[in-house]
Parts: sequence; structure tokens; C-alpha cells
Amino acid sequence: MDIDYNNCMFQLTDASLERIIFAMEDQSKTTLINLETGDLIEADLVPPDERDAFNGNYASPPMWDSRQGFSVLEAFSATVTSPPELKVALNAALRRGKGVFKAFRAALSSDDALFQRFQEFKLRAMRPFVEAWMNAQREGGRLAAFKGEPEDIGDLIASEIDTLIVQAQAAEFDVDSCISEYAESSDEFVPHSLRAWFLAQLEHSLHRGGTGLLLAFATADGTNPLMVGFFSMQSVDGALPICLVHGILSREDNKGLGIEWQMLDTIAAYCQNLEASQLVLEGPLFPASIAQEAEEHGFRIAGSTLFRAL
Repeated sequence: MDIDYNNCMFQLTDASLERIIFAMEDQSKTTLINLETGDLIEADLVPPDERDAFNGNYASPPMWDSRQGFSVLEAFSATVTSPPELKVALNAALRRGKGVFKAFRAALSSDDALFQRFQEFKLRAMRPFVEAWMNAQREGGRLAAFKGEPEDIGDLIASEIDTLIVQAQAAEFDVDSCISEYAESSDEFVPHSLRAWFLAQLEHSLHRGGTGLLLAFATADGTNPLMVGFFSMQSVDGALPICLVHGILSREDNKGLGIEWQMLDTIAAYCQNLEASQLVLEGPLFPASIAQEAEEHGFRIAGSTLFRAL
């Protein structure tokens, strides 16, 4: 029997997505998916000639392994800052060997709002795999389940995070503690004395008064910072002002989030509205990825200074 899969395949609703994710995570691998309804059925109840066969009505769920599942836990944990004790518990769960998934969910269960945010995050992370699997069923006659490699979920992390800009002295969190704590997450390639000198200059700018020092901070909850960037507008007579970024700092466990460029783009847009002509990065208080990827993002290098026209 010929079947028009494009017309007969089920629609991916939130409910059907949750069912399929349940089947993807089921270690017993005994569940099949009805491709017309999206319902789950035990494989033993399906005639052998209808299991993953050409023009059959059932298929195995998308491939999903512990490595992919762990990447979702790790990505979500990176967006959590508060309460601090829960952040510690999630990091501890991730360092476990056996039982990491159970331990992670147990830690989350103490905070209903955060548990719900995790559930929504996981659905968004896994949806592309299910959609690709559905396309594979349509286009390939369902001869095999989709076996794609996990996609980079950097875009998903970025969608969880906002970058806000405030006067550094008006921040609702303790900026001094932030600098001190983040300073401990030092770059091993930068001499301690050099980093300490630039941090001292940053703290001096923070406390000398006025409103010159601005702060951009990445946050998932609107309050607690995952990463902070310090910048100011600088100008001389006869020239357009420039936006000078003094550094981007984060805790060790928030490195690798991949949101540094999102923060710099937000700073650039803010300063462009103030008619700045250049975005300038100077000093050692930046993640190593900034120097490594600067040219890809339109920056040029002059000595130890990175700059880009606005």
C-alpha cells in the first residue's frame, strides 16, 4: 500500500513532542511511534512487517544517547545563577559518574520554577532532533531512523540569556564582589601581575565617581550576572567618540557559554546609538576566544588593541 507521508504523518504538537522525547530517553528501547497519530506503542504489539519497513506505519524514535542528554544538562546548568546553593548542587550532579541524570533532576526538584524552566529548555533543545527525524521519515521512506549528530545548542543558550546595560555604580548586584570573584577565574596565559594591574584600574574607574563606567551583564533571570563587561565612551577634541571595552569577566563555571559576542554586539549597538565611531577592546581582561575569533567578527588588530568600525 502506498502512503502519502506528507499528508498522513502526525503534526508535532507539544503533547506529541513530549511523548516522543519520553521514547527517546527510554533506555529499554522497546517503544515505537505511530507515524499517523504520534502515539507510542510497545514494539511487541506491532507486526514485524510494520516495524521500520518501507510504507510501514511505525518507526523507532529518533536516536538519542547519554552524551547528547548530558550536553543539555550542562548547557542548562550554565544559565543558572540563583539560588547559589542550587547552582552548587547542579554542578555537583554533573560531576557524578553513574546516576548523573537522576541526581540532576533531584537537585532541580527543590525549585519548582527552575524545574519548569528546565523542562521547557529541554523541549526546545530536543525539538530540532525530532523535526529532522520526521523529515527523514518523509524523505527516506522511513528505512532508517534519523541518526544526526547533536547540533550546537549555543543558539538555544543565547535565547535563554539577556544582555542588559546599566551604569556600573547603579547595578543591583555587588560589582566589587563580582570583580573579585571573577578575577579568580584567571587566564593561565596572562601573568598574574598584569591581570591584577588591569583589575585595579577597573576598580579605580568604578569608585572614582561620575557615571563614566558602564556595565553590560548577561543574565538568565534579569538580576544575577552570568558574565559582565565593562566599557566607557571616550572622546578627544575634533574626533568622533569611541566605545572602549575594558574587559569581559565571568566565573570559571560559566566559561564556554559562547555569549561573549552576544554581549559585545549589545555593547556595540548601545554605543552606536551614542554615535561612537569605533568599538575598541584593550587589555588582558577578555576570554581567550575573543582574540582567537576577533577577525571573524570584523575586528582589526593594532598592537594589543582590537577595533571595529561601528
